[in-house]
Order: sequence, then structure tokens, then C-alpha cells
Amino acid sequence: MQEFSIVYKPKYGKTPMEETYTYDSQMVQFLYRELSARDAVEMSHMIEEDSEISAGFSNLLFSKAQLPKVQFNPSPSVLHNILQYSAKTALEAHF
Repeated sequence: MQEFSIVYKPKYGKTPMEETYTYDSQMVQFLYRELSARDAVEMSHMIEEDSEISAGFSNLLFSKAQLPKVQFNPSPSVLHNILQYSAKTALEAHF
């Protein structure tokens, strides 16, 4: 996994604050099926072969399962406005 270190240096103060984050964006992309086929196969092999990566991926799967299942539906007026705008721009494209 990649490590990123961020050092915060306050404008007034003596010691900087350092925070270290470990984050692997490819694992998140794999979780949401956003990787290319080749990269997905590579990530799958890495998860199978490396116990640390496998544990991290399991944690991501668990975390994703804990997210609320929310669906947002636009109001009828919003849909109407979008359709009107689409029709207007389609007409403008013909002229």
C-alpha cells in the first residue's frame, strides 16, 4: 500500500503536526469495479497472494456493506426542467 505523509505547519506555533495516511486507490476502484480488465485481474491476484492486501480488501468490503443504502430520486419539477433544457439545446444544435 502507498503511504502519504502530510505535514501541517501552523502559521503561529512551534511544532508541526504530522499525519500519515495509508490509502490504495486501486483497491477502492477494484471494489467498485472501476478498473480495466487487466488491472482488475492483477488486483485479484494481489488480493489472493498477499495476506495484508487481502485483509485490507476485506475491511473495505465490510465498510462498504455498512454504508447506508440510499437512493435519491429527483422531483418531477427537476425532471421537467432537465427535459426542457435538453429539448432546447437539441433545437439550438440544429440551427
